[in-house]
Amino acid sequence: MDDVEYGAHRPQSRQVMALSIDFLLKTIDIVTRSMDGEPVTAVVYLAISQANLRAVFEAAGEDLRYAAFINNPEDAMRTPVSVLAVARDLDLPYETTRRHVGKLQARGLCRRAADGGVVIPQGVSTSPAAEAAMETLCQLTYRYVVDLAAIGVQAPARRKPVAPDLRRIASREAAYYVLNQVKLARTTVGLSLSTGLLLLAIIRANALHLLSDAERRQAHADGAFGLDVIVPDDMRRPITTYALATEIEMPYETARRQVGWLVEAGLCERRGKGLIVPARSLMRPEMLEAVSVNWAETQRFLAALGRLGIGPAQARKSLGRG
Repeated sequence: MDDVEYGAHRPQSRQVMALSIDFLLKTIDIVTRSMDGEPVTAVVYLAISQANLRAVFEAAGEDLRYAAFINNPEDAMRTPVSVLAVARDLDLPYETTRRHVGKLQARGLCRRAADGGVVIPQGVSTSPAAEAAMETLCQLTYRYVVDLAAIGVQAPARRKPVAPDLRRIASREAAYYVLNQVKLARTTVGLSLSTGLLLLAIIRANALHLLSDAERRQAHADGAFGLDVIVPDDMRRPITTYALATEIEMPYETARRQVGWLVEAGLCERRGKGLIVPARSLMRPEMLEAVSVNWAETQRFLAALGRLGIGPAQARKSLGRG
């Protein structure tokens, strides 16, 4: 399976999926809080940043040139992107995208270029708020690498990091990984961005306690998180719509409407006052495809971090555990 190693767990393991869902939601929360916004606005921000800098980082060796926090491409190097292109990239309605771009402009987080496209200025990603968010995201990334290694999933890594400060490049890899995961929900399961985030948050709330319980995790290594046998629904912890909206910082009425759609579509169901994504939904073909595609994307992410020198050992050292 290329250069990513795994132990007794299959690469499609739902343990990997559960950990990556948690990582995705926490990453979006970090960006959301840094801009005092909402999750969809945060994802639009990441998509604009990726488009602005794509040409820079596609040039050989340029990604390592901008590894450290203090090294950030100048405004003249950033390629403006149209609102329509961002909408198409995220598969969002144009008006929805335009509204979120407007929110970013109002906060001074992006500006219009002469050609009408939008750009995130260099100063935005070198601000104290950006540095704090980047530091938090790096710590989250290190914990993710360690948690994946704990279930037998890791990639070979350089003995020494390629640079003393990897915060900017590691954060960039994490952001691009999350963007690809967000698009995964649309292409495999057919959900809009906001609905997909809600579904992922329900899945996380239902099963996160299984990941934190070592005995249960081992007992259900090929059950709770495997492709063939699913943990019984009565082991899933329901989450209320209110708690869901609060958790991902989404307006309650928006969450309530989207939850109604998920229930009607049979992707989640009500249990008492809460919601679960039942086993039958997790075994739908499109959900199984999402698990497999998620593994491939996680494999790419770990390999990219490994080339930077970020493997389990380095991650533990950065977290003060090794």
